[in-house]
Amino acid sequence: MLSYQIFFYLTTGLLAANALPQVKLLSKLPKNPIETPAPDVWAWGVHPNGLGYKARNSLTKEQCIKNPSTAGTVFCRVFDYSYSVDICIKYPEIASLKVCEGNTYPADVCASSIVFAKTEGCAGAAEDITFLQCVGDAQICRAKICDKRVSNKDFCPPLV
Repeated sequence: MLSYQIFFYLTTGLLAANALPQVKLLSKLPKNPIETPAPDVWAWGVHPNGLGYKARNSLTKEQCIKNPSTAGTVFCRVFDYSYSVDICIKYPEIASLKVCEGNTYPADVCASSIVFAKTEGCAGAAEDITFLQCVGDAQICRAKICDKRVSNKDFCPPLV
C-alpha cells in the first residue's frame, strides 16, 4: 500500500513538472549599452534555476538626493551633492557629513544636539548661544561652542 502511494506521488509530481512551460532566458550585454562602461556599472548574475538578472551596483544620484538617510553610505559616497540647512537639521545624523558642509546653523539648533555642536556650521553660534543652553546638556556644555559662556567646566552637569 505504501509503495503505491509513493509511486502515485512521484508520477504526479513528474507529470506536473513537465506540464509547466520551460523558458530558457539568456542574459547578454547589449552591443551598444546606454550607460558606459556598462560592465562596471551593472552587476550580472545567474540564478540557480537558469534565469539571469541584472542590477545596478549603486543608487543613482537622484535616489541619493531624494533619500537623505542614504547620505554617506557606500551607495552614495561617489556622488557630489549637498543638502540645504533645513534638510540637515531634519536629519541630524547627516549634519557632520560632506553633504552638509558649508551650512550655518542657528544657535538653538547648535544647542539641541552634540552632533550639531561639533559641526563647522555651529562655529559662529558661540556668540549667540546662552549660558542656560550650554548648561542644559552635559556634552554640549563641554563642547568648544560653550567655551565663551562656560569657561569653568565645573559648572557643567555631570556626564552620565
